[in-house]
Amino acid sequence: MIGANLSKNSYMMIYLMNALRVGKPDLKLVAIVSAAVIMAIMLATSSAYASPANLDIMAKESETVKSLDVLETKIISIDNSSITVIGEGGEEISLLAKGKWIIISDEIIPKTKWIDAMNYVKEGEATVVMGTITRGNETHYICLGLKQGEVMMFRPVLLKVYAAGHRHTKTYMGPRGELVEKGKNYMILEKDGRRVIASTRGKWIKAGGGEVTWSDVADEFHEGDTVRLFCHNILAMRKEFSDVFGIDVFIWGYSGAIIDLTSGTALSRP
Repeated sequence: MIGANLSKNSYMMIYLMNALRVGKPDLKLVAIVSAAVIMAIMLATSSAYASPANLDIMAKESETVKSLDVLETKIISIDNSSITVIGEGGEEISLLAKGKWIIISDEIIPKTKWIDAMNYVKEGEATVVMGTITRGNETHYICLGLKQGEVMMFRPVLLKVYAAGHRHTKTYMGPRGELVEKGKNYMILEKDGRRVIASTRGKWIKAGGGEVTWSDVADEFHEGDTVRLFCHNILAMRKEFSDVFGIDVFIWGYSGAIIDLTSGTALSRP
């Protein structure tokens, strides 16, 4: 039984290590050398995602998200301020959509205005996270997240609502997993059924190859390879988030390295 005097950070580290299923060798490395983009990572690099305490929340302080519902629904119209979906009772519901969005498709696009984000949405079947907010004495419905085909998008506030724990260290954490998917500026690793999305944006130094970008070396990382990340930020998400978006953890903020333990390709920050 864990002692009652463990610090808050100790509990957080235990939680995140369980979330990532890091074994004892990894814990030892964390102790020695201490994420996806998250959000996070999520979700991009540290300039694209802030810690949960500093997320770019769309709602004003006077507007409180009262409740959240996940709808398996049909989008019937999209405009420059909202989407209209079919409710569980067959009624049409207009959901406010203006504000900033994080989009994950073949790349991570952070802090995108709805006028641009709406181009990734089309009429048809979708999974929608809907919230209600109050403005004075009025209640409005708001779209907080959406998954449609290969596109997922959500407001930064949803990361805060569904965050299970955030860990930032000045040194390194070193999770590893199997590479299951690559994007233009991210990779997705899987460990014990949990999916980690890690940002790969920016410039890197390839061991023996000089300065590169992810597009220069992505072909050297193959699905099925074991990859290890040395990172500073891990944001673990609650099950309610991963059930919709298929992401359990966001990782970002490297000054360490990305190492493909199968191929031997190693990247570090300049």
